[in-house]
Amino acid sequence: PPGCMEGMSPEMMQMMPPEAMGGMDAQMMQMMPPGCMEGMSPEMMQMMPPEAMGGMDADMMANVPPEAMAGMDADMMANMPPEAMAGMDADMIAKIPPEAMAGMDADMIANIPPEAMAGMDADMMANIPPEAMAGISPEMVENMPPEAMSSMSPEMMQNMPPEAQNAVSEASDGGLGALDEALKSPPTDGEPLSMGSSADALDSALSAGQVQGGAGVSSDDATTTGAEAVETDDDKGSTEDDSSSLA
Repeated sequence: PPGCMEGMSPEMMQMMPPEAMGGMDAQMMQMMPPGCMEGMSPEMMQMMPPEAMGGMDADMMANVPPEAMAGMDADMMANMPPEAMAGMDADMIAKIPPEAMAGMDADMIANIPPEAMAGMDADMMANIPPEAMAGISPEMVENMPPEAMSSMSPEMMQNMPPEAQNAVSEASDGGLGALDEALKSPPTDGEPLSMGSSADALDSALSAGQVQGGAGVSSDDATTTGAEAVETDDDKGSTEDDSSSLA
């Protein structure tokens, strides 16, 4: 009976064969004392029916050893109550298999403590459904490692709240990546890019730099050039005088 689970301890949990977890359901999980979750292992977590995760809460989740999260999968994640995510920390997040993140939704993301996002990596981020990004906050973005943000897709960005999008921009390369994408993107109407485009603006800047580099003549160089011109004129005049005398 579910009621008997109230007497579970971490030691009792550790002594359970992993396959015994296959008989758990959400009601039984709800009756477990949060502290007994310290006895969970990856093998035990892996054997739990996905629907049993519906009995988890934040206190129980906070007591799960980080290494036990390696037994999670996408179906188990999808069955967890959003409020249970409040018990996560960075070490626990870091142990979750990347493919398990496919079970995330916006409400679950919204309940993750901002500092727990420090456990994210690029593979985990790539597996999050784009619509789940609606639950992310600027504080969560600020705690994410740069490499995790590198795998965000345009669809993920579009689903983020505006304030979180701004946080991503501030944490990124200052817009150089967006400029690079703009330079790579073909015109939408099939027409050549106008002079007002980013590409032409960049070309103009480079051309201007070259012109300035060529025009950067020092005063000494100008003096030398003038002297050479005078000498040339003198030579020319001398040649003309010689021709006249011969005539």
